[in-house]
This record gives sequence, structure tokens and C-alpha cells, in this order.
Amino acid sequence: MGMQVNWNGYKYHKLQTAAGVTGAGSPMRLIDDAGGGLDTIAVQVEGITSATVTWQVSLNGVDWYGILLSPPPTGTGALTATADGIYRGNVKGLKWFRANITTFGSGTIEIEAFGVA
Repeated sequence: MGMQVNWNGYKYHKLQTAAGVTGAGSPMRLIDDAGGGLDTIAVQVEGITSATVTWQVSLNGVDWYGILLSPPPTGTGALTATADGIYRGNVKGLKWFRANITTFGSGTIEIEAFGVA
């Protein structure tokens, strides 16, 4: 699992580490056992040469569905990323988030997320 650090309403999680194949990586829990949850998530992707990362969320950790994240320069939401950059979106009321590498051609992909309550 990825590292999680919680402090004052913020949370950090490593979703993919030196990934060189397709795979779901380490999901980030967005709601804690006490019921507190994150509202917004920012995700940084580095190392994509030829790959697709699909943004996904779940309430039960089993069934996963797409969610729109937007790169700040354009603000246009997308279900996937094919380039390095920062992407952000609303995750209020959701329990799990993951960055699933759904296609892979080349690169060594690192993906980390930072959530804010």
C-alpha cells in the first residue's frame, strides 16, 4: 500500500510507484473511520511516455467507476490522463480513489495524490 500521512485535514498517498505495467496501484481512502472525509484531490503524474491512467472511485472498494479530473491550465475534466501533469477534482462523499494504469507502452510512472478536507 502507498504511504498515507494525515494532518490538519490534509492527506497524502502514493498511488503508483515506479510502475512499468498496467495495474490499479494502491487506492487512497478518502473517508476515515470517524466519518471525516476529503472534498478535493490533486494528483501529480510523472513518467508517462506512452500510457493511459484512468481516474476511478468506489464506495465499496470492489466496484470502480470513472471520475473527471481536470488539469489546472484548461479546467476541462477528463476520465484519463496520457501526459505528465497535475490533475484535480471533487471527491466529496466518495470513499476510495485510484489511478489505474489501463494501457501501458513505455515509461516509469509515479503518481501521488494530496487531498484536502
